[in-house]
Amino acid sequence: MQEVLEGLKGLIKSSQRIKKLLDSYTKLKEDPVLNAYLMEKKVLEISKIVNSLPDFVIKESLITWLSQQKEILEKAKEDFRFMVGERIKEFFQKENIKIKGQFPNLRIGLYTLKMNFEFGEATLYFGPEIERIKSKIPLEPMTIYQTVKQYDEELKDIKFEPYEFHQDLLTAYQRRLSLLNKPCGEKLLITEVLSEYVITKQPPQFFTDPRKENYKEFSRTKLSYLLYRYKNSELSIKKPRFYVATFDATTDRRRALWIPDNEEGEGTYYSYIAFEKDT
Repeated sequence: MQEVLEGLKGLIKSSQRIKKLLDSYTKLKEDPVLNAYLMEKKVLEISKIVNSLPDFVIKESLITWLSQQKEILEKAKEDFRFMVGERIKEFFQKENIKIKGQFPNLRIGLYTLKMNFEFGEATLYFGPEIERIKSKIPLEPMTIYQTVKQYDEELKDIKFEPYEFHQDLLTAYQRRLSLLNKPCGEKLLITEVLSEYVITKQPPQFFTDPRKENYKEFSRTKLSYLLYRYKNSELSIKKPRFYVATFDATTDRRRALWIPDNEEGEGTYYSYIAFEKDT
């Protein structure tokens, strides 16, 4: 008898859980396209419980119903992906920004948006998945648009004066040469020269009190974009030579840096930089 009672208790508990999930599923079904992936999670939860139930008439009915819902959800998920893609395109087309690629990855100007429909979130990268900017962005078109727009505006608002940048980069290159006891004209790792550049751009208070609050941050993305603007600027002064990275070097962040070639997100990895002797 005890075994029967325990079995009934388990059945009642499972039935209550299924009812709760069905109520939640019914509410989500009010907007099946927008809630397609959330609905799928509910169906999977229900399926797991149903599979553990003993054989009886209601179980068979639930299995039939679940099978029907899975077919409906495949269409709803397809509609959701299409809706998200179209809405994202609409927002950026108003800014005359072209979108390339196919789901789940979209190229938006200088950025790549990688969408995870199963978890309802997206990750934003600089370039073709070069540097991760932000993850777990809600898979909502307006939120995605605002996230990309905000970061892009912050990146392009960075103060940049070509001649000043040239002189700072030259100083950084010369400092690095001195540390390595090498003559001018030698090629140096671009990442090492940029490390010196970052030091030269620190405020005076950093050197008297080198705390985090006094440190001026330069991300790889920021440095990459500054170099892109520098390479494309018009200067009467001769710019340094940039050496394209080998394939092996592109996977080593210490030996290469990706720099955009244009605003459409095409770019090149570079490993070394060198100013001529008479610079």
